[in-house]
Amino acid sequence: MRTTFAKWIKKCVGASLTLAGALCIGLCLSGQTAYAYTNYTDKEPNDSYENAQLIARNAQTPAQYVSNQTSVYRYVTGTLSKDDEDWYMVALYTSDPVYLDLNPGAGTITVDVFDSSNLTHPLGSYEFQKYGGTEVYEVPITSDGTYYLKVYHDVTSISASYFFTIGNPQYTLGSYVHEFRATTLPSKGTWEDFADLRSEPDIPKGAIAHEITIGGCLSTVSSKRYFRNQETGWTATGTTFSYTLAVTDKSRLDQRWEARMISTSTSSHSFTPTMRLRYVAPIIP
Repeated sequence: MRTTFAKWIKKCVGASLTLAGALCIGLCLSGQTAYAYTNYTDKEPNDSYENAQLIARNAQTPAQYVSNQTSVYRYVTGTLSKDDEDWYMVALYTSDPVYLDLNPGAGTITVDVFDSSNLTHPLGSYEFQKYGGTEVYEVPITSDGTYYLKVYHDVTSISASYFFTIGNPQYTLGSYVHEFRATTLPSKGTWEDFADLRSEPDIPKGAIAHEITIGGCLSTVSSKRYFRNQETGWTATGTTFSYTLAVTDKSRLDQRWEARMISTSTSSHSFTPTMRLRYVAPIIP
C-alpha cells in the first residue's frame, strides 16, 4: 500500500506544481511564508554536451519538506521531440547519496550520466517507463564535480514530456499507528509499554517521525502522557497529547518507542492505548 501511495504521489507531482504559483499567492495573502521552488525548463538548443543546460541539484531536506520550505527544491521539466536528446550539466557531491527520479510522459526515457572527464562512456544508463519499471535510481558519484545528463527516448516518432530531479530524493508523508495491548488503568496508577519498530515491515526505508501522539483514552482518564525513544528521555506530550519532533536521525522511525500514561481519574478505566507517529520518508529504491 505504501509503495502504491508513493507512486501515486509522484504521478501527481506535475499537476501539483502547476498549482504551486497559486498556492504561494494564497499563502502570502493568508500571512504565511511562501517559499519559491526552482523549475528548470528545457531550453533548446541543448542537444549536445557542448550546449548542455546548467541546472542545480535538488537540495531539499526532510525537515524542509515537512515545513513546506521549497526554496532549495529544484526540478527539471522538458519535452523530447522527434529524434531529440536533451543535455544538462549539474554539480554533484559525494557528501550525500545522489538519486535520479524521472517521470516520463510517454514511452520509455533513458538518462545517461557522464563524468565531465569522460563524455564517451557513461557512468550509468537509467531507464524510466511510463508504466511499470524502476522510478528512482541511486547514482554512484565517485568524486565532487560536474556531471552531464543525456536524456533521450526510445520512440522517436512521437514527442514525450518528462519531469525529473537529481540530488536529494523526493519525499512523501505518512502515518503509523501502533495499538498496545488493552489495559485497565487504576485510579492514580501508571501504565507503560513499548513498540519496537526496528523490524516492522510497514515502515518505509529512511522514515523520520515529525510528530507523536499518545492516545486511546479520554483526557479525564489521563491528562499526563509521555514518550521516549532510544535517543531521548521521557518527554511530556502536553495538553494536546501530541508533540512535534525535530526531523533528525534521533527521530528515525525504526527504533524502540515507549509510551507512558498517568491516571488523573478517581476511578479505574479500561482502554486500548495507541501511539501515532507521523513521518516523512524519502522515495528511494
